[in-house]
Amino acid sequence: MPQFFVAPEDIQTKSFRLTGPEAFHVVKVLRYAKGQSLALFDGQGGRFEGVIETVNADGSVMGKLTATLKDDDVRAPVRVHLYMGLLKARHWDYALEKATELGVASIVPVLTPRTVVLLYEVDRAKSKQERWARIVMAAAKQCARADLPVVREPVQFRDAIRACKDRGLVLMAWEGMKATVAAETLRLALREADQKRGAQPLEVHLFVGPEGGFSEEEVELAEAGGSLVFGMGPRILRSETAASAAVTLVQYEFGAL
Repeated sequence: MPQFFVAPEDIQTKSFRLTGPEAFHVVKVLRYAKGQSLALFDGQGGRFEGVIETVNADGSVMGKLTATLKDDDVRAPVRVHLYMGLLKARHWDYALEKATELGVASIVPVLTPRTVVLLYEVDRAKSKQERWARIVMAAAKQCARADLPVVREPVQFRDAIRACKDRGLVLMAWEGMKATVAAETLRLALREADQKRGAQPLEVHLFVGPEGGFSEEEVELAEAGGSLVFGMGPRILRSETAASAAVTLVQYEFGAL
């Protein structure tokens, strides 16, 4: 059964209201009518079941909630924040989609001297928040995720790495360490952090470079701030592939996959 997004403010104790594209999809595309069941989520971890009671003249849908469901993702032992070098459109869209499917908590576009995206495209990127939000929403609905990752505005690498200091475990995937594999360094660091995290989920800030990769100066800056730099084997991966692989490694070690 497909799931539909209902804004938190449109959920009451025993009722819900769908408007906009979600209501249009239910009524005009799927042709749902009174009495049909819906799977709903609020983007904040809430999952529900409901039944349509009324389709209004303005296209909105009113209904009653029949069940509140548990979302296991909310209790995951790790929250991954993906800091990724901003990519060209279709590669960035892919990265957003897969990061959402893999359960990251937030996605931060990072600008570096080796970022292939030109400055004028960065300005355009700031206006693409709505498009990015649609991609994230579609991915969350496809994979039955109940919460939505936050997609931030582009930020300079230096500012991003400084902002992460003392806020959890900071990791950097770097192709310059292609002679090593993640199991040699990353696994031990994650297990140690897991033992120390206490009852709260561990905040992991994961940096993946743009098409041009990270420079040695950026790596040095990250290490000076306490980041763990790790390799992912001898192959040079595309940025969007490296991001998916790195997130998967972290999630796997914490039992979140």
